[in-house]
Order: sequence, then structure tokens, then C-alpha cells
Amino acid sequence: MDLKRVKSFRNMTPHVVAFLVGDTFIKVEPSGDVVRVNQQCEPVGNVLGIPVSVCTDGEIRGLPEPEEGVVIIVSSVVAKLARRADVLSPDTSDDGAIRNGKGDIIGVRRLQMFL
Repeated sequence: MDLKRVKSFRNMTPHVVAFLVGDTFIKVEPSGDVVRVNQQCEPVGNVLGIPVSVCTDGEIRGLPEPEEGVVIIVSSVVAKLARRADVLSPDTSDDGAIRNGKGDIIGVRRLQMFL
């Protein structure tokens, strides 16, 4: 996908995603459809009475086909498995995330791509 030809975002997370561009936050509302990754988990024991499972990622559920000029915003788990240029996730790394005084993420500086 040519990033210069992107015309719109489709936020397929359950959250508003806020991007800091210059001095302004640009908010992208959720589309109402959420892309998820199926997981298979196997119990392996417990830690101080709390169950522990080993989980492996399965298939992506709900990811639409590529659409010309549209970037799909998803979680990093989905983006890493999808490995598509039109499927990006908010960069919540230490230097990508913007946090409030309580440490909560209130926005991000950029998107990330996994190819």
C-alpha cells in the first residue's frame, strides 16, 4: 500500500485511538467491528493458587480484505499476525505512547507496521 494514497482510517479496535499531530490530538472513533485473534490455551499449573495457561495465537477473526486508500487500525497482536501494509496498530512503546499523570495512555505519536 502506498501510504501517500491513504484517504481514511477504519478503527477496528474497541477503543477511540488518539494521535498527537503537531499540537493537536486527532481522534479516530471505533468502527463498531473488532478484529481479534483466536487463542488456544492449555492449563499448565498455578502460581499461588492462580491458574496459568500456555496460549498460542490462532487465526485472525474479522479482518476485512484490503480496500484501496483505507488503513485498518487494529491491536499490535493482530497487526503482527496479519503482516499486511494496510493493517497498522497504534505504537504504544515507551517513546510512541503519550501518558497522563497516572500513567494511562491518552494517545500515540505514530502507527506501527509489521511486514
